[in-house]
Amino acid sequence: MVIGSSTTYIGDEIPGLKGQQVRIFAVLHGGLSPDADPDDAGFYVRLNETLERLGGVTEVDCLDIAPILPGGKSSFVHYDARPMDLECFAHLRNPSAQ
Repeated sequence: MVIGSSTTYIGDEIPGLKGQQVRIFAVLHGGLSPDADPDDAGFYVRLNETLERLGGVTEVDCLDIAPILPGGKSSFVHYDARPMDLECFAHLRNPSAQ
């Protein structure tokens, strides 16, 4: 399960978020690809079953995340993060290590 799960943001791309717990709300399938089409019906994936059918998260995807606030609720502010900037996908930083 990816969507709905929590992990730690370990990247440097989003100032002030490093080391914070975040929740994954969706996967923007192929979102980091130069030919990404946000109007494509399969671009914004909100179901784990759909994500599994698409082959899971890859290094060219983007993730819709939000910081987890004290008390366990998620912030209303969302960010687009690279998968390798999340602890649960850190292995994507070095694909040859898989």
